[in-house]
Amino acid sequence: MEGVEQITRFAEFMEEHYKKDLLENVTNSKNFVIIDFMELTKFDPELAEQLLNDPEETIKACEVAAEQIDLPIDLKKIRVRFSNLPPTSNIMIRDIRSSHINKFLQIEGLVRQKSNVRPQVVSSRFECPSCGAIQSILQLGESIREPSQCGCGRKGKFRVLSQELVDAQRMV
Repeated sequence: MEGVEQITRFAEFMEEHYKKDLLENVTNSKNFVIIDFMELTKFDPELAEQLLNDPEETIKACEVAAEQIDLPIDLKKIRVRFSNLPPTSNIMIRDIRSSHINKFLQIEGLVRQKSNVRPQVVSSRFECPSCGAIQSILQLGESIREPSQCGCGRKGKFRVLSQELVDAQRMV
């Protein structure tokens, strides 16, 4: 199923079942909506199956669909959460295996220790001081990665224009 078709189906589903919840959450400054997986399964079994087997792309399609719903308030960055997953998706942390990679799972575990919530850089935009070209670099680790070279051939220090941050917390 293509992304455009997923967005269309999710938009229809959310318009029919979650428009009121979405409006209520946005009015209360909550940027998310919780979708009952079993309700999605009743509405569109193929879409529900797609969510379990390709969660990353399917959730993105659902979030795009949520932002397209006609509400009196302008929506930006709506997050979608799912509840009531099938028992086959419920797994203990110690039982996770390679077969579970890229699958939609509900994890059970006990948090023994957690860090404070801290900002984490996920993307940075850099400007070349020589030619003014702008490069975006995905930040995956702890340290900030700069471009190694500009298209004009310049190497060395680049000026940081902006950084995209998320709240991050480590748990054991």
